[in-house]
Amino acid sequence: MLNWLNPVTKIAGAYLEGRQKKTEAKSKLAVAKIEAQAKAARAGEAWEDKALGGAADSFKDEAWTICFIGIILASFYPPAQPYMKSGFEFLKTAPDFIQWGILASIGASFGIRSIGQFRK
Repeated sequence: MLNWLNPVTKIAGAYLEGRQKKTEAKSKLAVAKIEAQAKAARAGEAWEDKALGGAADSFKDEAWTICFIGIILASFYPPAQPYMKSGFEFLKTAPDFIQWGILASIGASFGIRSIGQFRK
């Protein structure tokens, strides 16, 4: 009399086992995503540490700071303003690799990875 129940329990058991495997797979995927994000974060921190560590013995960040101070001061000096304006207009016509090279140099000097986001 319970012969009909045997196939139903097998189907129900297979369904529940499939659900369990699906849940385990989702859990493993979530763990893998978290581990990948943690690894990427550690890599980013390592890059910044390396950049800042390299800057400790370098003069380039001081050179860029002096350069920026000069640009700011010249911008407030009326006889230099036309030259400043024409210089920046000229830089706008420079090839992209020159503009990106300047940004990369500044970013590397100050240990900023996302300097490219500032370029419009």
